[in-house]
Parts: sequence; C-alpha cells; structure tokens
Amino acid sequence: MAKLSTSKKILYGFGQLGVTIPAFFISTYIFIFYSPLQGSKILDASVVGIAVFLGTLVQALANPFIGNWSDKMHLKIGRRRFFIFTGFIPLSLFFALIWFPFFNGIIMAILLFFYLLGFNFLFAYVVLPYLALIPEISTDSNDRVILTTISAYFSIGGIIIASVFPTILLFFGATLSEVGLILAIITLISFFIVFISIRESVVEEKMPKEYSVLRAFVQTFKNRTFTRYIVAYLFFQFGFYFFLSSLGYYVENIVMPGFEGYKSYIGLFTLVAVISTIIFSPLLVWYTKKSGEKRSFILFTAILGLIMISTALVGTTKILSNTYQMFLIMVLAGLGLTSYFILPNAIISEIIDEDEILTGYRREGMYFGVQGLLERIPSGLSGFVLGLWITYLYYPTLNNLYIRLLGVVGGVSVLITAILFIFVPLKQGVKKHG
Repeated sequence: MAKLSTSKKILYGFGQLGVTIPAFFISTYIFIFYSPLQGSKILDASVVGIAVFLGTLVQALANPFIGNWSDKMHLKIGRRRFFIFTGFIPLSLFFALIWFPFFNGIIMAILLFFYLLGFNFLFAYVVLPYLALIPEISTDSNDRVILTTISAYFSIGGIIIASVFPTILLFFGATLSEVGLILAIITLISFFIVFISIRESVVEEKMPKEYSVLRAFVQTFKNRTFTRYIVAYLFFQFGFYFFLSSLGYYVENIVMPGFEGYKSYIGLFTLVAVISTIIFSPLLVWYTKKSGEKRSFILFTAILGLIMISTALVGTTKILSNTYQMFLIMVLAGLGLTSYFILPNAIISEIIDEDEILTGYRREGMYFGVQGLLERIPSGLSGFVLGLWITYLYYPTLNNLYIRLLGVVGGVSVLITAILFIFVPLKQGVKKHG
C-alpha cells in the first residue's frame, strides 16, 4: 500500500475535532450548566454525576463489542467507514440535545440519562472505528507517526476550540445551549470530512463467525506486547487525569492564594501547555524517526513525569513570581505531553501488525476497543482518589503540603509508565500488509 498523502493525513485529522470537542466541552461545562453553585439549577449535581458516570460506563463496555463487530464487518463502503457514516449524524444530534433542557425535575433527569447514554454509545460507535482506520490507511511506521502527529494537532485544536471558543461566545452574550449547538455542527462536519475523503484498504481475510467477542477479547491479552503496553499506559492515564483534575486546587492554593480570579487562569495554564505541545511536537517526530517509538515514548513520558513532580517546588523560590513559575512549568510540560498526544495510536498500530502474524487476522477494532474499555478505569479512579485525598487529608488539617503533593502523585504514576515501558517488547515494522 502506498504511503498516505499529506492532504489525506490532514483530512483524516479533521475527525479528531469530533473526538475532542464534545468530550472536553461536556467534562468542562455540564455540571455548571445543570447545577450551578449560584442561581437556579436544573438538576442536582448528584443526578448529573450519576448520569455522567453511567454514560461513561456504557461507552467503556461498548468499546470491545463495537471493535469486534467492526473487525468482522465486510461491506463495499468499508468496515470502519460504515460506522462513521451511520453514526456521525445521531452522535452530533445527541451531543446538541444535552444542552437543551426543555423540562425540569424527573422528566429532565430521565432525558439527560437518555441523552448521555445515547451520546456515549454513539461516541464509541463512531470514534473507535475512526481510530481503527490508522493502521489500515497507513502501514509504514514512520508514516504513522506523521499521521498521528497531524491528528494530534487537530486534537489539540479541538481542546482549544472547546475551551476558548465558549469563553468568547459567552462574553458576547451567547448561551451555553447556543455554544453546544455550534460545537455539535462542527463535530458533524469533522466526521463528514473523514467519511467522504478517506478510503480504507481492502482486508482479504475474514474472521470466522464463531470468532466471538469473548474469544477476541481473550486473544488480545495473549499478545505479550499489548499486555505490557496496556499495563504501563493505565498508569499514564491515572497520573495524567489526576494531575489535570487537581490543577484547579493547585492554582487556587499554591499559585494564586487569595486571588478570586484564579479560575480564569486554570484554562490559561492549560492553553499554554497545549500550545507548547504543538511547538515541541516536531522534536518528538525527529527523535522518533531517529530512535524509534519505544525510546521516544520512554524519554518524553519521563520528562512529563518529572515536570509534574516539579510543581511541588512552586513558590519555594522568589526569583520569579508563582504565576510565572507555573507558566514555565506548563511550557515544559508541553514537551512531555507530545508523547501522550502523538505516540499511543502509532504504537497500538505496530502491536496490531504483530497480532496479525500471531492470529492471521486484522483486529484493529478489538485492540482499540480493549484500550478504550481499560483506560476508563484509571481516569475514573483518579477522580475518586482525588476526592478522598482532599476530604480526608487536606480538609482535616488545611495543610498546603497535601496540595503540593498532588503533582507528585500524578508525576510518580507517569514515571512508573516510563519505567514499565522499558519491558514492552515493541517491534517496529513487523509487517506491512496490503
């Protein structure tokens, strides 16, 4: 199969807007939309929390089933493109409906449960096959790194759109409902671009019908490379989301103690890290081409872990103000974050090539499905641990040491990822199919 052209890589990358925009916007705004601390609320925060949790659970459980289903699908339209085509319109619709509460009380609670369950199922239905296209449309390892790098740019762009765009529109008087509708339209357009522009390679082999989802799930863990990779990656997920979730506490208590406008800086610090990731990504691509995906992931992940740990030192020196120290840390964090945004999908693609040799089948969907299932566990666990940390360690003593240690906890978990990855027997370019 010929290398994917740059224009096709860019067109594929548009789909990442549809991945990151709705996920980031829901995480950021759904609680303050339905249950603000001030003013009238539509639903209790506990109801919103349960709805969000159940939606996430549905998405996690759906991933391996949809992955196995798409692996066994054989249609002229394409086994991955079929899911994008049949799912991107209802996905965008359910995302938009979340922001239009036509009722109150129990009826709205039921509708929100329905909207979030539908959105999360359709998110898995569309996004997993979209990600599974990577090893099918690009079979060269270096080419994949370029493809996932371009996709990472769009992913970062999606985060910027979902964080900065609402701020601007709300400033000019728009409502969150109107913002949600506009972002839903962007989501729809992004996946439509992928569908009309990307053609997947023809897969000749067919899985037997008796190759059940359970058998496929078990077979996935017989791949030693994948098993070691996913264990390491779960530590990364926990550390990353623990750090991200605790950033607000850190800015409030350590970086800007006593400053009422600290909340506006949380997004600004995040934006600095995202922009820094874009700037440093060519360095990661260069090093990956030179030394391989494994060494690159270990190095840049270790850098990220050390930078997270260094947040404990903010304010211990007066050479720079706390704010400038934090800005500097977030700039350096962008260097390490390049590994998170760019390499995992490229690495999974290499593992899938190895699996084809072991099983005789192309099982992109199942691998991305299993990863999607398992990565929800540490991301959810990070919030649970953070809640216990604040409730049972910080509040009884009001000792800011426990706030300083938040970055250390996240950083150590990320460093464990780098260490464990040393033992992942990743092989590059084991097979170029097609």
